Amino acid sequence: MTKILERIWSVLISLRLAVCVIVFLALSLTVATLIESKIDTPTARYLVYQSPWFFVVLAMLGVNILAVALSRWPWKKKHIPFLLAHAGIISILVGSWLTYVNGLDGSLRISEGEINSAVEMDEQMLVYKKGESVMTEPFPWMPEFIAKDLKPKIFPKMGVQVERFIPDAETKVNFVVPVGEAQAKQKAGPAVEIRILGSPMGGAPEIWLWGGDAGWATQKMGPARFLVRRDDQKDLMDLAGTPGEARLDFVVSKDGKLHFEATSIRGEKKSGPISFEGEEPPIVNPGWKMPIQVQVKKFVPSAINQTEYVNVVNKAAGMGSALPNPAIQVSLLSNPASKIWLGLGDRAEFIETDGSEVSIGYFPKRVILPFAIRLKQFEMKHNPGTNEAAAYSSYVQVVKALQKTEAEMDALPVEHITMNEPIKVLQYTFYQASYIPDFPRPTTTILSVNYDPGRFLKYWGSITLILGAISLYLSKVVKTKKQTETHSKELDS
Repeated sequence: MTKILERIWSVLISLRLAVCVIVFLALSLTVATLIESKIDTPTARYLVYQSPWFFVVLAMLGVNILAVALSRWPWKKKHIPFLLAHAGIISILVGSWLTYVNGLDGSLRISEGEINSAVEMDEQMLVYKKGESVMTEPFPWMPEFIAKDLKPKIFPKMGVQVERFIPDAETKVNFVVPVGEAQAKQKAGPAVEIRILGSPMGGAPEIWLWGGDAGWATQKMGPARFLVRRDDQKDLMDLAGTPGEARLDFVVSKDGKLHFEATSIRGEKKSGPISFEGEEPPIVNPGWKMPIQVQVKKFVPSAINQTEYVNVVNKAAGMGSALPNPAIQVSLLSNPASKIWLGLGDRAEFIETDGSEVSIGYFPKRVILPFAIRLKQFEMKHNPGTNEAAAYSSYVQVVKALQKTEAEMDALPVEHITMNEPIKVLQYTFYQASYIPDFPRPTTTILSVNYDPGRFLKYWGSITLILGAISLYLSKVVKTKKQTETHSKELDS
């Protein structure tokens, strides 16, 4: 047994092990850099930076360095430069491990005047809700070459399976009349596809509204909100909007007819039927002061969501844009034909064979901060003569008691976050990362939130490593000088 331990120890302190580990680590980092430049960062993280084998390589580096340092025991004064360099590397490795295990690196989205404390992480979760029961399961991201051969992943406790996964997806939206017994069991609602004419944002944007889910039923565009509902859907009828915004409701009566109810910013109301008798899609004039008209391109009185996701063609992201999100196709184990696509942040309602309703969502993992951030104002500057953003920043307030009144929150100190000047609250650092465009100016900011418990060890390790390297160099210079002087004296004598 003693001989075995001696052999293991001789391997751990050997120069051969150190060279092998360092060379393999260098090759790994080179490969990861190439993957980042040719594909993307998530793929590099999946294949290298957060892979089990990479952690093993880093652990072997740490064990080798620690073993070599202990092999010099008892330490002497001449060992100080050597120990400083080795202690620096170990400190960096330990600090990096603490950051990985206990750190936080996510994003916080806040609209002007709103408060949020939920940080979205770069991890995805499958969320299942039935009645008061809620379950969550992680569903980690994977690159395309693995996802395309993915076998259905079953979550037996939820009674759900994920059939397909697209790492970088774009949406193909459609709502159709249910066909067959399987589709008839999916939750249905009225759907309209509308085209906004005379939009102050330019162009003629087209959107779908669907009353089968509150997340699909309404959408805000500039100063106006659009909504679709049945006339008996009180949950959607009372859906709160922002005070002072215009609103246009598309309402479906019990006999399947469509009419509109419009409210202007000043509270003026207008309503009327929508007729599909002509050859051209009908156009609704809500009677607002702004010159907006709405064309109803398609109307389905009772539709199911048949939205699909496909691989995105161009993943390039410009300023203020987000990289493509993943998407999954899910179904109930009790009803395999109940397939539906969910993009990140989506949820869908299903009807079980016993008639009970279940909700399945696909969301980023969220971490709640011990305080909240309120976006007082978002500010953006443009390049002269263009609509291109030159710089953007956020004026925020830190709210440590959510029960504060509006007047008390208005009196809170205002912090300014720019792209180059973050702020720090407790141990969390907030950076200006991006924004979501809206009219008349971007009103939703995206802040990057970072908490790094290993930062001190990494900084300390870097300083110690540099000091150790300088000390090693100086000690060799001094040693060489002494040897030269000794040799010169011997020649003189």
